[in-house]
Amino acid sequence: MKKFLEKYSHSYSEPNQNINKETFQHKYHAFSFIYDLIYQYGGDVFDNGLFKIHTFAYLEKWTNLITNHYFKKEIEGQELICFASNWQGCMYCVNSANNLITYFDPATCDFFSADNTSITNFFDNVLVDGEFDIIFEDYFKEVMGYLNSSKLNYDESIGHKIFLHLGGEDDIENLAIINTEVLWDLHIQVAERINDLPD
Repeated sequence: MKKFLEKYSHSYSEPNQNINKETFQHKYHAFSFIYDLIYQYGGDVFDNGLFKIHTFAYLEKWTNLITNHYFKKEIEGQELICFASNWQGCMYCVNSANNLITYFDPATCDFFSADNTSITNFFDNVLVDGEFDIIFEDYFKEVMGYLNSSKLNYDESIGHKIFLHLGGEDDIENLAIINTEVLWDLHIQVAERINDLPD
């Protein structure tokens, strides 16, 4: 986390739950390696909402939503746990071997994976000086200025007012601040209905 903490500024913290390591390991035995991250940094928000690390409660909530509901069929057989999100509501997950990071995008209802990437590598290499920008820092600042907002609350993201699935434009004028879970639920509902339409 050293390089990540040097690059991004801590803005505020959402209260985290006090869960001991034994309790966590009993429930998520394959993911004991992530406990220290959530215990120490869970609830921390960086650069006014650019990036957020899950609290223990959000880790449980979003792991359940992503793996048991939104993408249950698509990731069948994979063990994943969600540990963070960005300003667009994208959810970042790691596998139980700690060598694969997968992030899920509500705008496209799709997911993308970075092979051979551990939690440490993700924070101190991919996010800091990776070849590809996956949190869109400069665009976030532009959007926040356009929306005349100084920060995002912990449960807020920025999404399209008219969804891309429904012909909405992927531009700044089509963006608004919205509750993250509402954003995901609406996108998944629309995507499922479109997929159910006859060819």
